[in-house]
Amino acid sequence: MLRARLFLSLLPFALMLLAMGVYSIALFSQLAENVDRAVAGHYESIFAAQGMSHALAGMERELQFAAATHSTDTKLFAEYQKWFEENLALQRKSVATSAGIRDLNAQLSTNYSAFLKLLGTPVALRTRLNDQQEQALASVMTRMEGLLDRIRDQNYRGVLATSESIEQTTRDVTRLMVVGMAIVLTFSGYTFYQLSRSILRPIQLLTRATRELGEGHPAQPVPVISRDELGELAVSFNTMAAQLEEYRQNTSEEIVRLHRTTESTLASFPDPIFVLNQEGRVVLRNPAADDLVAALQLDGQLPDRLQTVACKALASGENFLPHSFQEAVAYRINGAEKYLLPRIVAMRTKENAPFGVAVVLYDVTRFRLLDSAKTSLVASVSHELNTPLTSVRMALHLLLEKSVGALTAQQEELLRAARNDTERLLRILHDLLDLARLEEGSAGLRKESVAPAELLHGVIEDTTDKAASRGLKMRCALESELPPVSVDRQRISHVFNNIIANAIKHSPEGGEILLTAARAADNSVEFCISDQGPGIPQEYQSRIFDRFFRAPGQTKPGAGLGLSIAREITIAHGGRIGVKSSPGHGSTFSVALKAADEPA
Repeated sequence: MLRARLFLSLLPFALMLLAMGVYSIALFSQLAENVDRAVAGHYESIFAAQGMSHALAGMERELQFAAATHSTDTKLFAEYQKWFEENLALQRKSVATSAGIRDLNAQLSTNYSAFLKLLGTPVALRTRLNDQQEQALASVMTRMEGLLDRIRDQNYRGVLATSESIEQTTRDVTRLMVVGMAIVLTFSGYTFYQLSRSILRPIQLLTRATRELGEGHPAQPVPVISRDELGELAVSFNTMAAQLEEYRQNTSEEIVRLHRTTESTLASFPDPIFVLNQEGRVVLRNPAADDLVAALQLDGQLPDRLQTVACKALASGENFLPHSFQEAVAYRINGAEKYLLPRIVAMRTKENAPFGVAVVLYDVTRFRLLDSAKTSLVASVSHELNTPLTSVRMALHLLLEKSVGALTAQQEELLRAARNDTERLLRILHDLLDLARLEEGSAGLRKESVAPAELLHGVIEDTTDKAASRGLKMRCALESELPPVSVDRQRISHVFNNIIANAIKHSPEGGEILLTAARAADNSVEFCISDQGPGIPQEYQSRIFDRFFRAPGQTKPGAGLGLSIAREITIAHGGRIGVKSSPGHGSTFSVALKAADEPA
């Protein structure tokens, strides 16, 4: 329907332009034809008159020549006569001659007839004419020359009149075209004005309503002023706007309800919770967070240390979820020291784009005290058991050396079993004491710069004999130009020895243990120890460094403290330790240590 309206509105405009074009073409074609006929006729008449003048002059010369020489030869005179008659016939047939030229042509024909009559037939030369005839002949020729001059003048004036007629016709046509163009422009302006009112105005109303709807304002209904496509569009828009308004109201109520639920949920948490936006500013916090801000006088922001960790989580988009009390921060609140363990969770949109983080500060003061008490208890018990166990071990050694008397075979076997158990208990006690000191932060590391190659070669020397006893090969591969690492040589050797001891314990005979060192992405040096053992199931890899943990089905002896101690020593060095393994494909333990020129 809109297409039909546009077609019907523009059809008269197109028809008027077509009519003007056709009329102009026909008018100019007729004008060109008339001009061509008139100008060509006048010039043809002029040429004929000039030809007759020349022929008349030739005949006059022949008559004079005959009078002077008494010649009777009329051949050349006849040629001039023929030329005159041909041009006279052409002058009579001229289509562009006016009434005046036709009268002159008639007079010319009459005088020419009189001219021929005076000459006689056959043409008589002047030898046969008397004086009276010669005077009459001269008079006739004079009149004929005058008539020819008048004919030429009339034709010249006819050409000029034709030019003026052309100019007048051109002015008339131009005036007509200007009037027609004015009419067409007036009509087209009116038509376009009506089209703008009937088409552009609904579109403008739709645009304005759409802009208001996009800005969140209630859209006014768009008036339906036609039943064409624009009317259908207006109806559809009004329906959509009504549905959006209903949806907005429902959504607003849902958002308010969700906001209140969120506030109530956050308020019910006893731990401080801060919500930060993409710029790192606090946009939401619960009452516990308000109390913490008021107690620490933080001016509505996170403490500096927590703000730094939160900004790192915002930049990387990764969660910060510590599992150790070492990451807890201590604050003195209301005269008491409290330990808060931060857990930072990145918030993401449906498109997985980060838009903020949530910082939850767990109060781990009681747990830290319990852990400290447990550590002190373990250290005290281990220390108290160390002395009697050392005495028992010494007594067993003395008995096995038969310093107090001979032993039967059965007695010696029982004493050896008791000595081995005592040695095992002493090793466990020493491990517990080391673990307690490491957890308390009193490891007393004596760091020095050590080349990675020197560190690995020393570890290989310590464990080569033990590996050879099981038929295992040890191979070392180091990346070139590795920086030295800052470590306590004795402590870090304990880490590598423990991991290699586990690799030797679990590797099949005739296998290979590979030690590598390479530069990591953070400029630290990463040491890897790979074995060909049975591997560690995926579900147990996250707990492999927990104290006293042993994978189910493990048949090899051990207390499950070696890897825990290795982790604590590595963390005390500011490094990290991890494992990658898959059942049936061996395990690879990695220890990353900071370079000597890097801050700890």
